[in-house]
Amino acid sequence: MEKWLDKIRLRTRFIILMVGLLVVSLIFNLIWSSIRHQKQNEMEMREKAYILSQQLEAVWEFMAVNQDLINYDSVGNYDFKGLHCSLVGKSIGKIFGIKTDYIIRYTNFNPRNKADVPDEFELEALNVFLEDNKVQEYYDIVDYKDKKYFRYMAPMKIDNSCLECHGKPVGELDILGYPKEGWEVGDLGGAVSIVMPINLYQQNFTYNVIREVAFFFFLTLLFILIIYYATSRLVTNPLKQFKDTVEKIKGRELDVSFENINAVGEIRDLAVHFNDMTIQLNDLYTNLENEVEQRTEELAKTNHILEMHRIQLEEANRRLREDNKYKSEFMAIMSHELRTPLTSIVAFAEILERNKDLKSEKELRIIREIKTNSQVLLDMINNILEMARLEVGKTELFIELVDLVDIINVVDNFIQPLADRKNIHYTSSIDRDVPLINADWERLRQITANLVSNAIKFTPENGEIRVSVTYDNLEREVLIMVQDNGIGIRKEEQEYIFEKFVQSDSSIYRQYSGTGLGLALAKEFAELHGGWIKVESEINKGSIFTVGIPLKRGGN
Repeated sequence: MEKWLDKIRLRTRFIILMVGLLVVSLIFNLIWSSIRHQKQNEMEMREKAYILSQQLEAVWEFMAVNQDLINYDSVGNYDFKGLHCSLVGKSIGKIFGIKTDYIIRYTNFNPRNKADVPDEFELEALNVFLEDNKVQEYYDIVDYKDKKYFRYMAPMKIDNSCLECHGKPVGELDILGYPKEGWEVGDLGGAVSIVMPINLYQQNFTYNVIREVAFFFFLTLLFILIIYYATSRLVTNPLKQFKDTVEKIKGRELDVSFENINAVGEIRDLAVHFNDMTIQLNDLYTNLENEVEQRTEELAKTNHILEMHRIQLEEANRRLREDNKYKSEFMAIMSHELRTPLTSIVAFAEILERNKDLKSEKELRIIREIKTNSQVLLDMINNILEMARLEVGKTELFIELVDLVDIINVVDNFIQPLADRKNIHYTSSIDRDVPLINADWERLRQITANLVSNAIKFTPENGEIRVSVTYDNLEREVLIMVQDNGIGIRKEEQEYIFEKFVQSDSSIYRQYSGTGLGLALAKEFAELHGGWIKVESEINKGSIFTVGIPLKRGGN
């Protein structure tokens, strides 16, 4: 559809637009004219019917008033001639109808003659006259004998001349032998009904429509010719010349000129601007090859420099990889070498702690300090060793059925002395519905111990730490939560704390010891189990670390 519209020329679009506007105007004009002519015709027919009804009423009244002149002779003898008002009115209406195609009737609710029984329209008009004595006419265009007719009715009120035949007493026979109706002056005696053909008005309306349509067609043709000439002279022909010149430029004929285009107004201004642009383009194209050659040389030099930098960068990366490998191997060796004596120190401290020969509480406290600090140092070395294994891809999980109660108890025994040293209130809990899970016991212990050790490290004296284990039945995973009221972590630092060798704002918190590997290892071990770790923290309000371990392991 859009491609088809693109092919339509500007001149054709103007013509289509103008024709469309004229057609819409014609339609609205016909609708408005139809309504206006219908109202006008209706008013003309109403006026004619009104005049006719008044003439008939005048004849009726004349006959009623002059009954004595008609029925008495010159010497005063009464001789009823039968020429009463009803007979005269109906006779005149019948004669008028024969000559004019009009239908004139007199009717009421209970006519004396069955031929005067009202039809549906007449009965409706009589009811309107009866309900409202002020209504003086009732009319409409309706279907009558399968054709459209204008129907008009006017009420006929009882006056003194009518009482002789229609007054009281009710039931008494009048001069014609009909029982009187018992009407009084002002009562509705009936109505005159006039039926007028409207074919002449319809013919006039059709003629007017044809005349207006013909005028609009003539006007449309005139507009089309004017638009065709104007757009050809002022728009399409100059644009065609413009297009031909642009096509030459497209074919690299840059010595053409737009000054020869026969145009006026905005198109002429556009041609002048394009001519200036063509001159500039010709100048640019003349010097383009030299500029391209110069840029090519510069680009080659730049590429050579980039290649040298790339080689240097590759060499630097290779050295960094080697240095990182040596660092990991060195740290693993050193950690392994330090691990054995530290393990011995912890073992000897435990033996001394269980020795019943100790007499002094001070000696017992010193032995516990040796054991606790040695255990802390051993955990730090274990963290370094585990991180080295992770970097070389040698870490494996030993999956077994794990009871989280055992892990929490082991962590409690390790953490409690550290908490007591800072007078921290440490508590732990595990919900009854926490199931056994398939996991690596030691890795889960390290995750929990690292998180709690981190909380101990950054919680001031007299603080609080709470460890809780729950089960999320919806996600089918065990949640290990460590909550403290320590120094907290800034929001901008929270996304980095799980990276290796990173602590929260080292410039401020470097007073807290540690390798910066505890949280990184916790994250690595959680993800190895197919789980996750997250932190929620506010500065000076504390932190909440949560680890999720699924029942069905999804990691490697």
